Amino acid sequence: MYRTTTLALMLSLGLVATVQAKAQKDTVQMDSFTPVSEQIRRVETAMGSEDYSEIGLEDKSRVQQALNRIRIKMNGREKLDELAPQERNDLFNEQEIVNTIMTRAQADSRMICRRERLTGSNMPTSVCLTVAQRRKAQEDSRRALTDQQRISR
Repeated sequence: MYRTTTLALMLSLGLVATVQAKAQKDTVQMDSFTPVSEQIRRVETAMGSEDYSEIGLEDKSRVQQALNRIRIKMNGREKLDELAPQERNDLFNEQEIVNTIMTRAQADSRMICRRERLTGSNMPTSVCLTVAQRRKAQEDSRRALTDQQRISR
């Protein structure tokens, strides 16, 4: 009895650790230590990945513009230490723009699954949506409700 309970407990802890590890994916961030060309390549690769699927066209273009300004300011140099203090400050500001947009896009692209029962059914089904899709559905529902209330007056 104790062996079975212990085994079941250990298996469940292993599953929890696996789920926790998957949930904590690193956000693509630009920093001052890694060579800039490698960071730019990582950001451009990440924008096309599923982890950043909810990044909008406007945000994508803002990131591309910031990356182009970084390329121009670096002018073939690899490390930030090679820049003058004012140029380094400008570069950090561009990196912050990229980091902010990428962090928000990753948070919006996170998939959330819920088990829901349809009306009149006892069989639960999984409904998986991203955070951005859930927010849009909620806004659409609110808008439809207010429109319905406005019409019925």
